[in-house]
Amino acid sequence: MKCKDIQYQLADYLDKQLSKEENIAVEAHLEDCADCKKELQELEQLFTAISGEPKDQPSAKLRANFEQLLAEEKAALEPKVISIDRSTNWKSYLRVAASIFIVVSAFLLGRFADSEGKIDPNELRTAEVLAQFENQSASKRIQAVTTSEEEFTSKDTKIIEALIERLYFDKNTSVRLAAVEALSKFTSEEIVKTALIKSLETDKDPAIQIELIQILAKIQEKRALEPMKKLLENKDVPSYVKQELQSNLPNLL
Repeated sequence: MKCKDIQYQLADYLDKQLSKEENIAVEAHLEDCADCKKELQELEQLFTAISGEPKDQPSAKLRANFEQLLAEEKAALEPKVISIDRSTNWKSYLRVAASIFIVVSAFLLGRFADSEGKIDPNELRTAEVLAQFENQSASKRIQAVTTSEEEFTSKDTKIIEALIERLYFDKNTSVRLAAVEALSKFTSEEIVKTALIKSLETDKDPAIQIELIQILAKIQEKRALEPMKKLLENKDVPSYVKQELQSNLPNLL
């Protein structure tokens, strides 16, 4: 396996989420690869550093605001419940199932087809990556985040919205950290700048706080000044995060 493939699996390796075969493959690669072994050590240090920190989840209001942003898009794809009479025989069920399959297939083909009826590979790729964002494996979600940064642009609003959702709600710190790094590519978008500021106000993981501080200072987002000052005054914030704040605050003054 290539180093990139192994590094995608390191988070799940540490969480003991890999299959026996995958675990053996990762350990065999680590024995011969100094770079991947170093990557694993750095990831272990990160996990150790944040393991004792309280994990505050974003507020219900924050989730409601984000979900409202996507409500119109999701409403168009909302599945409809079909009521079937219990007295209907099995052949009728099959006919209904076949009809649903035909309708769904036609919908998908139409959704990803251009004006000439050809399947749009860009739309299909977007759908593939969006599906990977929901994968149970943290490594797969990190891979989706990395793909988003490498393959998509600010015009791909669905991808940006998916990255913001990972930033706000993913329970895995490594995934949220990857989402922050990916979103730094899209800071020309107002929705991204707002999301980064809100994340700085709610996320309690020091590694993510530091990454957010650096990005917001780099783009000179003055709206971040107030939440940064609050972090500096917060006695629960680690000293090394406060040092990062003190180094970057002058860029916003």
